[in-house]
Amino acid sequence: MKEEKESSFFKKVIISIKDFEKYPELASKKLTVVLSYLMKLLIIFTIVISFIYVYQGSKEIKTIKKYIQDEIPNFTFNNNILKLQSENTIKKENLTDIINLIIIDTREVVGNENLEQYKSSLDNNESGVILLKDKAIIKTKVMSKSIEYSYSSFTKNYKIENFNKQDLLQYFSGMNLIILYIGIFIISFIYMFLINITSIWIDILLLAIFGYVSALFMKIRIRFVAMCKIAIHSLTLPILLNIIVILIETFTQFKIKYFEFMYIGIAYIYVITAVLMIKSDVIKNQQELTKIIEEQNKIKEEMKKQEEDKKQKEKEDKEEKEDKEKKKEKNNKENEEPQGNNA
Repeated sequence: MKEEKESSFFKKVIISIKDFEKYPELASKKLTVVLSYLMKLLIIFTIVISFIYVYQGSKEIKTIKKYIQDEIPNFTFNNNILKLQSENTIKKENLTDIINLIIIDTREVVGNENLEQYKSSLDNNESGVILLKDKAIIKTKVMSKSIEYSYSSFTKNYKIENFNKQDLLQYFSGMNLIILYIGIFIISFIYMFLINITSIWIDILLLAIFGYVSALFMKIRIRFVAMCKIAIHSLTLPILLNIIVILIETFTQFKIKYFEFMYIGIAYIYVITAVLMIKSDVIKNQQELTKIIEEQNKIKEEMKKQEEDKKQKEKEDKEEKEDKEKKKEKNNKENEEPQGNNA
């Protein structure tokens, strides 16, 4: 149980931010464990960003709803034909971030000159929509050119036959609005997760290459996979700071300049510090190894000396024993000779 607690995600977040001396240990973790940590970090980041998109989308929807309610006259949509109860052309610029421009002209005949003028205005904006009698011309921020959609294809795909102004306003309320927000969240999450996982792997590879080359200059060998693990943990603080910066910019409109350079700069500092910590550990291990070798040599010399002393003692004991035996033999001989003479 203790090991699981120490290996928890939030424990690793804290270690990755403040415990530089633990980076060699983090580099030795299994790749699957480190990748799991990265996925959790990315999921948290993407969830926050997706909620921000929902928040921004809700503001956009409220603005559009208010504009429809207050400034657009009654209209009907029936048999794939949109009809305003006004012959005047409606044009609104800078409506929202999603729709920079809206033009509505549902007259029976819209001259080519007017249509080209509408399209030119749309091309000069990042996004917008032109609503005509039988079709819509739409441009979004991700499109380089505007695209035409016939209302017949719209009604066929979405099974909508007719509605009016009140029906449209009703759609942007109640359960429909909740479903719309959920849809924005899901689409934002999938879209942002795919973008984030691509961009973060580019950062990881660049950081790993930087760390690997730095280690070679410091004359220490670190496996590239280990450097990738270090790079992943080094992005912890930048990712969390990025969340805070995005929240500040969303709710206060205060822009933090050059944060993208700070983001990657912090990660590079973590990587080079981790490499230095590994070098310090290598030097420390080498010193300890040297001490162990010296101690082993001392023990060997001591054992050798004891062995020599033992052999010397055995030799002396043997010589002493031999001397005693010789003396004993000599004494025995001396004692036997007189007996022979007396005889």
